[in-house]
This record gives sequence, C-alpha cells and structure tokens, in this order.
Amino acid sequence: MKKRKGTGGAEGKAAGTILVLNNLAFEARAEKSEDAEYEISRFETVRKEYKEELKQLYREAEISAGEEPANIFLAYIEMVNDDAFFGKIIRRIQNEKLNLVYVLEEEKKAAAVIFQSMDDPYMRERGTDIENVCDALIRKMEGLNSPMDEVSKTKGDIVIVAADLTPEDIIRMDTTHVKGFVTERGGNTSHTVILAKALGIPAVVGVKNILEEAGSKTNIYMDGGEGTIILEPDQEVSDIL
Repeated sequence: MKKRKGTGGAEGKAAGTILVLNNLAFEARAEKSEDAEYEISRFETVRKEYKEELKQLYREAEISAGEEPANIFLAYIEMVNDDAFFGKIIRRIQNEKLNLVYVLEEEKKAAAVIFQSMDDPYMRERGTDIENVCDALIRKMEGLNSPMDEVSKTKGDIVIVAADLTPEDIIRMDTTHVKGFVTERGGNTSHTVILAKALGIPAVVGVKNILEEAGSKTNIYMDGGEGTIILEPDQEVSDIL
C-alpha cells in the first residue's frame, strides 16, 4: 500500500483497477512538402471538421454538465478559429515548404513555453488548452486515434491514470466503467477539472511521476476532495467505498 498526494480536482471517492493512458507516440519530422497548397487545403478541411465536432460536444455538454461548463467548447471553437495563430503556420508552409504537421507541432510548443512561463495559474492552463487543440488537429491530420479509445476495450471499474486529459476526453468518458481519474499535470482551474466537477467524476491532479509508479492492473483508491490516492490499498481502505 502506497499513498500519494496531489491536488484535489473534483470531489468524490473511487476505487478500481488502473488503466494507464499514454500519450500517442508521435514524432513530427521536418520534411519538405511536395505540395504545400494541397497540405494547406487538407488542413483547412480538418480544421472545419474539428470545429463541427466541438459544436456537437458543446451541445452534449450543455445537456449533461450545464451551460457554463459547456462554454469550454465554445472557447475551443474560438481557438480553432484563430486565424492569427493558424495563419502564421500556413505562411510558414508557403514560405519554407515544410510539412504542415511539423510546423504545427513547432508552433504549439512555442506557444506552450510562453504560457508556462506565466505566473497566473489560470493563464498557464490556457496554454494547455492550445496544446489540446493542436494535438487534436495533428491526430486528425495523421489519422491517429485518441488514447481514450482504449477505455471502450475495458470491463469492470477502472480509474484512469494519464499525464493529462482534455475536456473532450471528460465529456466522452463512459462513467459506467470509469469511476475517476488521476493525472500528472493540471490544476484545479483547468477546464478538465471544471467539467469533471460538473459531471461528478472524482479527480486528483498534479500527482508527479504517477505514470512511473502506476501500472495497468494495479488497484487504486482515490479521494478527489483530499487530493490523495492509494496504490494497492488494503482491504480496510477498499471497504470505505
């Protein structure tokens, strides 16, 4: 039995088997684009499709979580519509003739550095939102699945452990099996936590190095109010639930 402390994200106690969700292993390489205008056209199509997905997520969140939490997805739509940010990427493709995904990854990292250097925790979390939007676009450009697809393959009560989760992950979370989640990153002002609170999903965030300690098939107990987790809890702890 090992106890770890993080930040209380969303109140509630949960226990189950850990499902570790690792970020997709993807390396964007700098390659010359054979047809820059085609890449740009395809990207604009993907961007439009993602915006429609976000509109649907807004409608789903409005029903399940309420209007205010649902507005998170309107903020994401605004980010997808940010022609200043994405216009810079498109101009680089046209001028440098590099593949779009590589440039998008570079610009995402540059924006993340700027936001992570800010003192305001709220603004640092907005940097994470930009990363989430860019990662979603990259996955769609590359035809990659979301790590959350692994959840549909599991049975029984599970607690997700991940580096971080997105608002999209939370709104689509099947709470029949998923009883809570623990992340290495994030704070109690993150959009992910706001949605978890609205949906009543227990969450503990900011648990450093939890991915190194937690393996799939490990049992876990968590208290989202206290921000504590226990790996391989003894029977006395498990009986609390």
